[in-house]
This record gives sequence, C-alpha cells and structure tokens, in this order.
Amino acid sequence: MSHETAIRATITGVPSSIPSQPTTRLVGHEGPVKVVRFSSCGKYCITGGHDRTVRLWNPARIDPVGSAIARNEIHSSSSSDTSLNNIPPALPIQVYADGHTHGIADVCIDDTSTTVLSASDKTLVVTDVISRKLKRRFQGHTGRINTVTCASSGNLFLSGSYDGTVRIWDGKSGNSNPIQTLTDALDSVSCVKVVQDANDTTTEIITTSIDGCVRVYDVRKGLLHVHDLGKDVALTCISQTSDNMCNAVSCLNGAVYVMEHTGCLLNTNFGGHTAGRYSLECCITADDQYIACGSENGAAVLYDFESGKVVQTLRGHSRATCSIACHPDRMYSSVVITASYDGNAIVW
Repeated sequence: MSHETAIRATITGVPSSIPSQPTTRLVGHEGPVKVVRFSSCGKYCITGGHDRTVRLWNPARIDPVGSAIARNEIHSSSSSDTSLNNIPPALPIQVYADGHTHGIADVCIDDTSTTVLSASDKTLVVTDVISRKLKRRFQGHTGRINTVTCASSGNLFLSGSYDGTVRIWDGKSGNSNPIQTLTDALDSVSCVKVVQDANDTTTEIITTSIDGCVRVYDVRKGLLHVHDLGKDVALTCISQTSDNMCNAVSCLNGAVYVMEHTGCLLNTNFGGHTAGRYSLECCITADDQYIACGSENGAAVLYDFESGKVVQTLRGHSRATCSIACHPDRMYSSVVITASYDGNAIVW
C-alpha cells in the first residue's frame, strides 16, 4: 500500500473523510512543539518549537534515515511503550534557527512557499524558505507575539500580540515601522486571519481576543464589526469555512462556537475535549464537515460541524495538544497534524 493511500486509510466503522490513525510523526524538536501549519498547497508543513527552531517537513514522505534509527532504538529499548516509536518519521527538509531568541509561538508560510514568518517573544522573524537566510526582524510590540499571518502573496505581514494590538508590516519595503496598528482589542490578541479575493487582495482582517470579541475589519469599506461572545469567554482561535461564510471559535473554557460570518451563533460545542489552562486551537477540515480541536489531555477531538457531536477522538500524545492543522485540499480532508507539549507532532 502506498504511503499516500496509508494517509487516507481508516479503521472499520469510521467514515473515510475522518482521520483515524497515525501515519508519520515529525521528529526533531527538543521540547514542546508549540505550533504546526500546512503550506497553502498542502505538500509541506512547518512546525515551531520551544527549542527556538522552525522546521519544514514533507509530512507524506517517510525519512529513510530516521526510520533506520527508530528501528534501532525500538530494538534496543527496554521499554514496553513504543507506540510513538512505531510511527515512521516524516521527511525533514529544513531547519530555521537564526533570529529566534525565545521559543516559537506561531509560524506561517506565504502562499508562494518562499517566506516563513515566526513569532519569537516580541519579534516577528522573516526567513527565506530556500536559503534559510534571515531576511528581516520586525520589532515594536510591547508584549509577546501570539499569532502571525501573511497576505497579498507575502507583501504584508500581520502580528497579533499580548499587548492587545495587531500590527501590519510592509514585507517588501525597507520600512521597519508598521504601516498600520489596530488597537481595538481590550486584551491579548490570540488569533489573526485574513480574507483575500481572487486577486490576492486583502478584503478582511479577522481577529480573536481574550476580551471575548471576534473583530472583523472590512478593509475596503474601512468598517469594524465586533461580535461580542461575552467578557468571561476568552477566545483562543478562529477557523473559517472554505467559503468564508462561517467560523469556528475555540475558547479557554472548552467551548467551540460555530457562527455565521455576520456573528449569528449557530451552535456551541462542549465536553469533548479538556481545556482551561492552555490556549487550544481549532481547525475546520477542508470539506467543511468537521471541526478538529486540541485537548489538554493529549487527545485531538473532531466534532461534526452541524450537530456538534463528537465523531472521532485521536489519542497519541501524552501532554497537551495545543496546535492542530487540517490539510487545505478537499481531496485530503481526512489528513490532520497535531502538535503537542510532549515534543511530538503526529500526522493522522
């Protein structure tokens, strides 16, 4: 069976569109793997760790060298718990370490797969994917950067911070100052997303904050729409459907809100995952059928988008699974990657 087929393989009784078994793991970080993201084409993924490195992988190919080492470790190990070691390592491609003074809080790769953004404490680090050379370091936030993203084919960089601001940086000019700063959040900004049209022009900027609000900035009209979910609801992440008409929003209290783009609540999911201490991510699968969420007990939970019912629980990590990425191609909507504080990232 080819590895591509193996990636989509499922256990009996589970629909083929739902991830169900580990296929590879991303081996190399020392300490917690804090974030994982797919490239826009889905062929590659990047991870960021507490070890101050960003790593680029081909998650669908097995590393022949790493597989041989893993087999030797299993053979010589006296431990009976080799479940993780039995998962073949994925193929590592690059390691990016320059410019990072602290652990990596978030990463992003642009649509052309030429530039990597990473958040290291209060600094936004820009690195060339191919050469691994440090291109820029943007500074100006007064608090830790929690979230980064890029827009307009890598011409604009956005960073959201514990200081409550979103800063927009010019990725092409030599200007080291932000071209715009959004200061509407009353607390830490936890997630930033952009909506673009067919010409890669940014039409909206969407943010979540610990203050309980989803903010939608209409770039063309210069308007701000605020969807307040409550002052006691700390929002940790937002994910959009493929048509950008609905959102899933994860919260520190364990709730997952499903809402229309206009702010109308459609559903609220509770109980399937453990939350309360860590900032957990959620991600809508490419076919818009399921919402994948991290969990503090090491699992990853998939909810049915419409009913909110738990349809699958992925168990493989021994510590909190805080970051989760869904494959961007509908053909591979059953593929997700989980990143955990146990030092592992697993492709399912």
